[in-house]
Amino acid sequence: MIVLALLASIAAAGVALTMLFLAHGRPEDDRGGPRADMVRYFGMAAIAALLCGALNVMETAWDSVAAAAAGNATNVMAVGLLWAGARRLNGRRAIGAISTGAGGILLLGLTFLVPLDDATLLKTAGLVVFSALGALECARSPVGRLSGARLLSWTLSLYALYNLARLAAAAVSGMAPLLRQGPVSPETTAAVSAIAIALVSVGAVWIGRQLDDDPAPGTRAHDRGTLRRETARLLVEHPGVRATLVRVPEINLIRAAHSSELGETMLRTVSDAAADVVPDVVTGMPTRDAVFLVHPAATAAAEVEESLRRAFARRMPSIDYDDVPDLVFEHYLLRDVDDLSWLMESRRARPRLRQPRAD
Repeated sequence: MIVLALLASIAAAGVALTMLFLAHGRPEDDRGGPRADMVRYFGMAAIAALLCGALNVMETAWDSVAAAAAGNATNVMAVGLLWAGARRLNGRRAIGAISTGAGGILLLGLTFLVPLDDATLLKTAGLVVFSALGALECARSPVGRLSGARLLSWTLSLYALYNLARLAAAAVSGMAPLLRQGPVSPETTAAVSAIAIALVSVGAVWIGRQLDDDPAPGTRAHDRGTLRRETARLLVEHPGVRATLVRVPEINLIRAAHSSELGETMLRTVSDAAADVVPDVVTGMPTRDAVFLVHPAATAAAEVEESLRRAFARRMPSIDYDDVPDLVFEHYLLRDVDDLSWLMESRRARPRLRQPRAD
């Protein structure tokens, strides 16, 4: 019976994880912003719940202390990550993930040092604390104003109360009620956990549908989204559009010899110089090693290279760098936004993917 209840919780966690990543949706958008934060934290919570269920099955089958220790840690982390994710969405200090990780590591170690029954009570106390904190955080604005937040808050509140009832039963009658058939037995606890996971996943997906993929300006995800949107505009307004990739071959040496900040400044300087001299250009740094320029193909490639080199050299004194690094150019004609997407992906992934036709 206990194995069936545990399998139900594992299945619920698997469905929750699938629903969360489907909720992210819109594959043409780059992950970033509140929706991505929610998927990241709640997805990790679902993974922790999956691992917890699997480890509990191992503990039941083989009476393994190691499986019990890891199961206790992942159980607490699953609930703690919900609290950490809600804090992140509320824009509060990033202590949630740190506290959750510390709690999981503490339980992992204590399970080997104290009797297993005491470790179970400590785990239950941790669930009470993190569930209550998560319920309060989900009720706090701005998350509390979203549809679905109330379901999350009530679910976590009831889960905290259930685990508090388990602690109370242990305080009054010892561990016996937690081990035999009854309202606080392992079977009932696994079933309650499965229901809680299902309700939390519904609430999380409900909330996720109201959040946006909105990467912060200055991030690579934001630049990729901007380049796609502006390329679509240019393709409507001009008969031909070209993507020009500008690389600084010694950028890795600059990062190693000076700092990563100087390397980023160098690429930003290339982008700013292009904005000065290339007509109707859209610039961005969607990858770590190249600046992308998207502009009307009417401007000759040789003219773009020459004018950009001059503008880049003029800007070098402003960043206090003694030399003027060489620039390397790659030119590609774009037929649609998908060509740009493939091009950006080819610079992010290795081995290189199929690229659009070179000019």
